[in-house]
Amino acid sequence: MDIDLLKTFLEVKHTRHFGKAAENLYLTQAAVSARIKQLEMLLDVALFSRYRNNLQLTVSGERLVKHAESILLAWDLARQDVALIKEHKTVLALGATSGLWDLLMMAVLQEIHVVLPDVALRAESYSHDQLARMLLERTLDLGLLYEPAKVSELESVPVSHAELFLISTDTDKTAQDCMTAGYVAVDWGYAFDVACRKHFPEAQLPVLHTTQARIALEFIQKNGGSAYLPYRLVAQELGRSLFVVNDAPIVLRPIYACFRKDSEKQDVIEKTMAIVQSLSQGPK
Repeated sequence: MDIDLLKTFLEVKHTRHFGKAAENLYLTQAAVSARIKQLEMLLDVALFSRYRNNLQLTVSGERLVKHAESILLAWDLARQDVALIKEHKTVLALGATSGLWDLLMMAVLQEIHVVLPDVALRAESYSHDQLARMLLERTLDLGLLYEPAKVSELESVPVSHAELFLISTDTDKTAQDCMTAGYVAVDWGYAFDVACRKHFPEAQLPVLHTTQARIALEFIQKNGGSAYLPYRLVAQELGRSLFVVNDAPIVLRPIYACFRKDSEKQDVIEKTMAIVQSLSQGPK
């Protein structure tokens, strides 16, 4: 199958418009239409349907999306891997949830770059389920997750933990005050939500819910409020514009390194896990 057909399919899916997809791909609209028709003929299904000039994926189109994304990612990894053979480098595809990139993984990337100069990196941000699927499909070598991957082919090893502090823009707020007004909830995983409900059973609905700690941080800095955030992210502003709420519990979240048990990159994976372990969270 022509890879360009899948690229075109995903662009039309993203834009929901043949004309806009054509502009983004530097093609004519007729060429985009022809590629979609060719893909539909190969698969013997309709991928898009129109409802009142609104382009929608069919059920078959919806099911093709994840396969198309996986194929294109695998192709990119293969091209990168083959190209780097001449330089005797190893490609490590590393993935984590968006929250973990804010919490730890940006620092991990920098350390790998310094400590393992012969490793070429690929960084991905996806949900827990997507990361597990990519590990199974071998389009990802190592995933960092808050929960172990419950799949027999994958190994899940605890490598670190996140210390999450309740941070407020007001130095006089109690934990209960913070959780009843102006609280911004960051998605730190199911276990964190359970811990919060246990500690704060009467907490009100948050003013904002986000998957990214940096969004929460910027929001409370501009509007006031509080959020559970990692020490590393707020260290420079503590005591100035941000304050630790002293009567709030520190919530610990384990971080698991997940990888295929039969991975051919075990040596690089173990070195990366050691780097993760060395970059522990929390104040010193």
